[in-house]
Amino acid sequence: MDYSFEQHFVQAFIRKNRRERLLHELTTPEKRYDGISRFCHQAEDLLDPSCIIMEGEDLDRRPEFERFVQQHDEMCCVLSPAFSAEGQLLPLREAVREAVCSLDAVLILGSTFAVVFGEPMKGGRGKYLLSEKQKN
Repeated sequence: MDYSFEQHFVQAFIRKNRRERLLHELTTPEKRYDGISRFCHQAEDLLDPSCIIMEGEDLDRRPEFERFVQQHDEMCCVLSPAFSAEGQLLPLREAVREAVCSLDAVLILGSTFAVVFGEPMKGGRGKYLLSEKQKN
Protein backbone atom coordinates (compact mmCIF):
# COMPACT_ATOMS: atom_id res chain seq x y z
CA MET A 1 0.00 0.00 0.00
CA ASP A 2 1.19 3.53 -0.80
CA TYR A 3 1.50 5.66 2.33
CA SER A 4 2.67 8.89 0.67
CA PHE A 5 -0.31 10.92 1.96
CA GLU A 6 0.28 9.72 5.52
CA GLN A 7 4.01 10.44 5.30
CA HIS A 8 3.39 13.93 3.95
CA PHE A 9 0.75 14.62 6.63
CA VAL A 10 3.06 13.61 9.47
CA GLN A 11 6.06 15.55 8.12
CA ALA A 12 4.06 18.71 7.38
CA PHE A 13 1.63 18.98 10.29
CA ILE A 14 2.86 17.00 13.31
CA ARG A 15 5.28 18.25 15.97
CA LYS A 16 8.77 16.87 15.34
CA ASN A 17 8.98 14.94 18.61
CA ARG A 18 5.70 13.10 17.85
CA ARG A 19 6.24 12.14 14.21
CA GLU A 20 7.97 8.78 14.43
CA ARG A 21 5.36 6.98 16.52
CA LEU A 22 2.36 8.39 14.61
CA LEU A 23 3.91 7.56 11.23
CA HIS A 24 4.59 4.02 12.41
CA GLU A 25 0.97 3.63 13.54
CA LEU A 26 -0.52 5.10 10.35
CA THR A 27 1.60 2.90 8.09
CA THR A 28 1.25 -0.38 9.99
CA PRO A 29 -2.05 -2.06 9.03
CA GLU A 30 -2.50 -3.71 12.45
CA LYS A 31 -1.98 -0.38 14.26
CA ARG A 32 -3.69 1.99 11.82
CA TYR A 33 -7.12 2.02 13.52
CA ASP A 34 -5.61 2.74 16.93
CA GLY A 35 -3.25 5.33 15.46
CA ILE A 36 -6.04 7.30 13.81
CA SER A 37 -8.20 7.06 16.91
CA ARG A 38 -5.37 8.09 19.25
CA PHE A 39 -4.42 10.95 16.95
CA CYS A 40 -7.94 12.35 16.97
CA HIS A 41 -8.13 12.17 20.77
CA GLN A 42 -4.76 13.92 21.12
CA ALA A 43 -4.80 16.13 18.01
CA GLU A 44 -4.12 19.33 19.89
CA ASP A 45 -0.99 17.84 21.48
CA LEU A 46 0.28 16.33 18.22
CA LEU A 47 -0.44 19.10 15.70
CA ASP A 48 2.13 21.77 14.96
CA PRO A 49 0.26 24.91 16.11
CA SER A 50 1.84 27.02 13.36
CA CYS A 51 -0.05 24.94 10.77
CA ILE A 52 -3.53 25.48 12.23
CA ILE A 53 -5.27 28.17 10.19
CA MET A 54 -8.80 27.56 11.48
CA GLU A 55 -10.30 25.49 14.29
CA GLY A 56 -13.52 25.02 16.22
CA GLU A 57 -16.62 22.89 16.51
CA ASP A 58 -18.39 25.07 13.91
CA LEU A 59 -15.53 24.91 11.39
CA ASP A 60 -17.56 23.24 8.64
CA ARG A 61 -20.29 25.91 8.91
CA ARG A 62 -18.03 28.96 8.61
CA PRO A 63 -18.13 30.94 5.36
CA GLU A 64 -14.32 31.19 5.24
CA PHE A 65 -14.03 27.39 5.49
CA GLU A 66 -16.63 26.96 2.75
CA ARG A 67 -14.57 29.33 0.56
CA PHE A 68 -11.44 27.31 1.31
CA VAL A 69 -13.21 24.11 0.24
CA GLN A 70 -14.41 25.72 -3.00
CA GLN A 71 -10.90 26.98 -3.79
CA HIS A 72 -9.18 23.69 -2.90
CA ASP A 73 -11.64 21.04 -4.10
CA GLU A 74 -8.98 18.54 -5.11
CA MET A 75 -8.80 14.80 -4.62
CA CYS A 76 -7.90 14.00 -1.01
CA CYS A 77 -7.01 10.85 0.88
CA VAL A 78 -9.50 10.00 3.64
CA LEU A 79 -8.44 8.27 6.87
CA SER A 80 -10.97 7.09 9.43
CA PRO A 81 -11.35 4.04 11.63
CA ALA A 82 -15.04 3.59 10.75
CA PHE A 83 -15.50 5.28 7.40
CA SER A 84 -16.42 3.32 4.30
CA ALA A 85 -14.05 5.39 2.15
CA GLU A 86 -11.04 4.83 4.47
CA GLY A 87 -7.86 5.07 2.43
CA GLN A 88 -9.70 6.17 -0.71
CA LEU A 89 -9.46 9.39 -2.70
CA LEU A 90 -12.45 11.75 -2.69
CA PRO A 91 -12.92 15.37 -3.77
CA LEU A 92 -12.50 17.67 -0.75
CA ARG A 93 -16.12 18.82 -0.85
CA GLU A 94 -17.41 15.23 -0.76
CA ALA A 95 -14.93 14.18 1.93
CA VAL A 96 -16.01 17.06 4.18
CA ARG A 97 -19.69 16.22 3.65
CA GLU A 98 -19.03 12.58 4.62
CA ALA A 99 -16.92 13.62 7.63
CA VAL A 100 -19.70 15.85 8.97
CA CYS A 101 -22.06 12.84 8.96
CA SER A 102 -19.51 10.38 10.34
CA LEU A 103 -19.75 9.17 13.92
CA ASP A 104 -16.00 8.66 14.09
CA ALA A 105 -12.82 10.64 13.56
CA VAL A 106 -11.90 11.59 9.99
CA LEU A 107 -8.66 12.97 8.55
CA ILE A 108 -8.81 14.48 5.07
CA LEU A 109 -5.36 14.81 3.52
CA GLY A 110 -4.82 17.17 0.59
CA SER A 111 -1.68 18.19 -1.26
CA THR A 112 -0.87 21.24 0.94
CA PHE A 113 -3.58 21.08 3.60
CA ALA A 114 -5.45 18.72 5.92
CA VAL A 115 -8.83 18.78 7.63
CA VAL A 116 -9.23 16.96 10.93
CA PHE A 117 -12.59 16.00 12.41
CA GLY A 118 -12.22 14.55 15.89
CA GLU A 119 -14.49 11.87 17.23
CA PRO A 120 -17.84 13.32 18.40
CA MET A 121 -17.81 13.48 22.20
CA LYS A 122 -19.96 14.88 24.96
CA GLY A 123 -18.03 18.18 25.02
CA GLY A 124 -18.15 18.60 21.22
CA ARG A 125 -16.01 17.65 18.27
CA GLY A 126 -12.63 19.19 17.60
CA LYS A 127 -12.17 20.30 14.00
CA TYR A 128 -9.04 21.76 12.43
CA LEU A 129 -8.01 23.15 9.07
CA LEU A 130 -4.26 22.84 8.58
CA SER A 131 -2.09 24.40 5.93
CA GLU A 132 1.59 23.90 5.25
CA LYS A 133 3.85 26.56 6.65
CA GLN A 134 5.09 29.04 4.10
CA LYS A 135 8.79 28.61 3.40
CA ASN A 136 10.75 31.87 3.53
